[in-house]
Amino acid sequence: MKNYIQNLAPFACVFADFFRRKHDFMLKIHLILLLFCSISVSAQLDTDSFEGIKSEFTKAAKNSEEAFNSAKTYLAKAKEVNEVHRIVEGYELFVSYYSHTPKAVSYTDSIILLTKNAKLEDYPAEGYLSKGIQLYYNSKYNDALTNFATANDMALANKNIRQQISIKHYIGLLKNVSEEREEALKIFQENIEFIRENNFEKKNPEQYLKSLFALSNSYNKNRVLDSAEIVNKLGIKVSLQHPTKYLYPWFLTSYGVTSYYRENYATGIDSLLKATKFLKNNEKALCSNYLYIYRCMEKLGKNDAGISYLYKVDSIYNQKPKVIFQAREAYESLNIEHKAAKDPEKQLATIEKLLAVNKIIEDEYQNLGKEIVQKYDTHLMISETEELINQKEELINQLQDKNFLSQKKVTALVITSILFLVIIFYFFRRNVVYKKRFKALMEEYDQKKVEKEKAQNTNNTTTEKETLVSSAQKESIGLPEEIVAPILVKLKRFEDTHRFTKKNYTLTKLAKELDTNSTYLSKIINMTKGMNFAKYMNEIRIDYAITQLKENKLFRSYTIKAIAQEVGFNNAQSFSIAFHKKTGINPSYFLKQLENQNKVSSG
Repeated sequence: MKNYIQNLAPFACVFADFFRRKHDFMLKIHLILLLFCSISVSAQLDTDSFEGIKSEFTKAAKNSEEAFNSAKTYLAKAKEVNEVHRIVEGYELFVSYYSHTPKAVSYTDSIILLTKNAKLEDYPAEGYLSKGIQLYYNSKYNDALTNFATANDMALANKNIRQQISIKHYIGLLKNVSEEREEALKIFQENIEFIRENNFEKKNPEQYLKSLFALSNSYNKNRVLDSAEIVNKLGIKVSLQHPTKYLYPWFLTSYGVTSYYRENYATGIDSLLKATKFLKNNEKALCSNYLYIYRCMEKLGKNDAGISYLYKVDSIYNQKPKVIFQAREAYESLNIEHKAAKDPEKQLATIEKLLAVNKIIEDEYQNLGKEIVQKYDTHLMISETEELINQKEELINQLQDKNFLSQKKVTALVITSILFLVIIFYFFRRNVVYKKRFKALMEEYDQKKVEKEKAQNTNNTTTEKETLVSSAQKESIGLPEEIVAPILVKLKRFEDTHRFTKKNYTLTKLAKELDTNSTYLSKIINMTKGMNFAKYMNEIRIDYAITQLKENKLFRSYTIKAIAQEVGFNNAQSFSIAFHKKTGINPSYFLKQLENQNKVSSG
């Protein structure tokens, strides 16, 4: 009003001056009427300004900067005109902006303080009611109950039906928190009757829908499922008729819960998933939905898909600790799932989280008043905690044993890998060495072949060539040349006729065959061949085997055992040992390389 007078001050001066100079009575009356009309128009313009700001607040997104600025502007303007009811409305905008937070509670205190002696129709009862609601949503149940009791006394005294309905509604919610479910249901039933008796369905549709939802939820809690379904369907219908579909996702959620308890799991999942699309900004409701979706999926045997919803609860709890009760239920279910899956690492991680939330819940509820029964029995929680600690210790021991075994496995794997690498390196290196030896062997074979062909083309007789023995050898042998020369000739014929391929040749047997004695033969072989008799026999047999394998295709098709017998060895093992000793490679490798050579040359 002060502003209105200030705006009309120039007009007032004009009127005053006019009254001093004019004395026409009717003209004075007209001027007075004009003054009051001007005041009325100014007041109307100011009212429109407040309503415009409030409209801007309503249209702005919740918790947005636009909403904050609108609330700030409204309150500043209200304080400027110094109208109590406008200031109260400004505080209420901030309560709405900060709803469900401690900040909102502080603004309700401002409303109570401002209206205690203001003699406004609905205040300060409305302030106490608003404070109780915000304390309820901040989980300060004892303080909430105190404020509801104060508000109720004032509402009854003022016969304020709207406030009485709201207070009953929230007291019923407090009864649910304290697990007094039957009493809560009775309160909600009576409240719906009270609303209908006073025709408040249309006067306050939002409160009617809130009371309907509370009733459907209470029916679910008390397992009165037929009634729950009827109220849920009614709630869905009425909420869809509301301009903003008020509480529509909540009735969908309640219907999903009812479907779960009625074992209509697929219907429940469908309804709950639809509801989650609308509940992204309400973490508690979202987590509760996820828990029921998991339960439905578990009943359908879709545990793996359901577990993902438990982890969604865990993810939300990590960001928003206020969903601690939902997180506890999720961890309990995850513990069971991981135990069934025999996954001790995940189970241990879940138990640690469960112990942490139990500790928080236990500490939190020790501070609540006696009016509200704790959500969880602390004695039961202590027992459960002890059991969880035992499980944790068992899992730690189990994992330590597992880790020890894993370390042993890793060590064994490392050793095996090293051995494997050593073996690979050994075979790789051996292959390189074998290739070199095979190449040298082939070059030696080719050289001997050339020398043999040259010898056949010379004029010297075989006898003369074979009888050429150095003077040093003669002295070493210690035998006359007339004895040595014939034996060497016979020994050469023995080699050329391949009689060595017969088995079981001994020094004595060969000496007899060459018409000499074993002593002479042993000395001649040692000095002319540079080896003892046994080695001499192995060498000429191996040379013969190499020649046959190189030149005789049929010979290459024989087995190692057959080749050994063909060249005079008793068995494959003795042949392989002798072959490797002379050439440095195994006969099987020699055969394989020959085959490769032949393929390359034929290709």
